[in-house]
Amino acid sequence: MNKNIIYKLLFTAALSWVSQATAQQEQMYSHYDYNSFAVNPAYAGSKQTLVANSLVRTQWLNLPGAPRYYNLGVHSPLVGDFGGGINIQTGTIGKFKTASPMTETQLGLSGSWNKQITGDLRLAVGLRLGAYNYSLNLSQLQIDKPGDVAFQNNDFNVTAPMAGFGVYAYTNNFFAGVSAPRMLFISADNRKNMDVQYAAVTQYYLTAGYVIDAGTDLKIKPTTQVRVIQGVPVQADINVHAIYKENYSLGGFFRTGGEMGIMAMAQVNPNFTLVYSYDSRLAPLNNYVNGSHEFGLQFMIPYVSNARVRAPRYF
Repeated sequence: MNKNIIYKLLFTAALSWVSQATAQQEQMYSHYDYNSFAVNPAYAGSKQTLVANSLVRTQWLNLPGAPRYYNLGVHSPLVGDFGGGINIQTGTIGKFKTASPMTETQLGLSGSWNKQITGDLRLAVGLRLGAYNYSLNLSQLQIDKPGDVAFQNNDFNVTAPMAGFGVYAYTNNFFAGVSAPRMLFISADNRKNMDVQYAAVTQYYLTAGYVIDAGTDLKIKPTTQVRVIQGVPVQADINVHAIYKENYSLGGFFRTGGEMGIMAMAQVNPNFTLVYSYDSRLAPLNNYVNGSHEFGLQFMIPYVSNARVRAPRYF
């Protein structure tokens, strides 16, 4: 493929990532229930033990400089009914010798308050505070036609304070949540001088899931995540996992907009769990690019039962 065509595809991908006309405003992961803390600060401490998890998502593997997303989160119960944690997310699009021309990074500190409502039902509310940085340096790309206007005057960098909130209700086999993990406070000067209006648009997440006992060693876990953005069509994921002996799972998912895929989980030992997913578009874009891969690793200190209500074991 001609190098200039590749870069124009990347430029189009970058614009689609940040445009209000796209359904993907923030980083998106297929393993959203595994990655709940990234999108809902109220999740902090809900496992009632220390949890650290990371996810890496690589899209369109055969396209040089294709989008890559990285997420690292650590959270734990603190004192009484309070929990807290830290989450770091970064994403890149494009590639040249020393860096990626488009990068997005956010760092957030989260706190939550969990309260037992009735029986094994708990309700948590959470708050996130942090910082967000977006950098676009398309002028540094090496292209076949240096005078191409598509790559001129497209450099800018902005850093802004960030806040988020969430509500999370859960039992041993059910969860539901609503959150807005990234609300940016961009100065009037930056709004005027830089094309960052997309970043100021708040994205809302609605999530839910339930575990169905299907036999001695088998459980079925359907889940969904709905993303709502003003002026953009609602986007939803529908996932179904088959859990075997509580340590392994295999499932599939469908994403509105024309994507579907498979996913798997394996608990290597009481401390470590591995996850993987592959998804592919059902649209003409597959004529140019391949599907996306997602890898995850979770470390968790085994939960020790105490007087508090046991946290959900499948979410």
